[in-house]
Amino acid sequence: MALEDHRFPCDNCGSDLRFDPGDERLVCDHCGNVEIIEHGPWTQSRAIAELDFEAALKALPDDPVMEVTRVSHCPNCGARVEFDPDLHATECPFCATPVVTDTGPSRQIKPRAVLPFALEEKEAREAMTEWLGALWFAPNGLQEYARKGRRLSGIYTPCWTFDADTKSSYNGARGIVYYEDHKVVRNGRHEIRRVAKVRWTPASGRVARFFDDVLIVASEALPKRFRSGIANWDLTRLEPYLPEYLAGFRAEAYTVELEQAFREARGVMDRQILRDVKFDIGGDRQRV
Repeated sequence: MALEDHRFPCDNCGSDLRFDPGDERLVCDHCGNVEIIEHGPWTQSRAIAELDFEAALKALPDDPVMEVTRVSHCPNCGARVEFDPDLHATECPFCATPVVTDTGPSRQIKPRAVLPFALEEKEAREAMTEWLGALWFAPNGLQEYARKGRRLSGIYTPCWTFDADTKSSYNGARGIVYYEDHKVVRNGRHEIRRVAKVRWTPASGRVARFFDDVLIVASEALPKRFRSGIANWDLTRLEPYLPEYLAGFRAEAYTVELEQAFREARGVMDRQILRDVKFDIGGDRQRV
């Protein structure tokens, strides 16, 4: 399987083109040439193809769902980031650790969709400056980075999404809270104390739910508390994957494998199904 080439030279001057988030096209910063992305969703309607889970697990290295890319592994934070073929040394975009790029190929499942960048670098910088201004305490390194006006680099974060059509049978119990009055003596005085009791009755049934695009971040470069904060993407804006969207940006390769991601997604589904079961049982309290 050949190494994927995600470079897009300008037809006019030969410089590298980059994806322009503002107008969703490829532009050349050297000569100003503009090229329309061919077969993009705005010129040809295409549905996003999804993969069967079991089939993806069994995919062989030369299967069409696989691709070969050149990936660098950060020894500090563990990020795996794709780099241009002519780049031999750089720094990790997550932790700034110096990295020597790996010239060996990396096989992985090819992306099926992409959520294109929507902000230009100028807009992203303004948003970062506004965010820093609202903080009581900001890391000195981050403030210094912003003051120096260093260029921001956009990076695509990999994610898995899972669909599942579930039907679950359950056996449990429905609890109805009632109260009993008990006479007690406290400090020599007679008092009435109300005690909550629960009357349990058997309950059983069946619930069904279709899960659409349960999203699991496939990167471990960021701490988990930050990963959960970036998982709320607007997936209605997904486009069928084209490498042109990555031109001028970096793309992180996934470090959370498909099976591990499915276990996390199943945990999300299990918790929702449990809520559905408790709602179906009804009452004041539930046992499942």
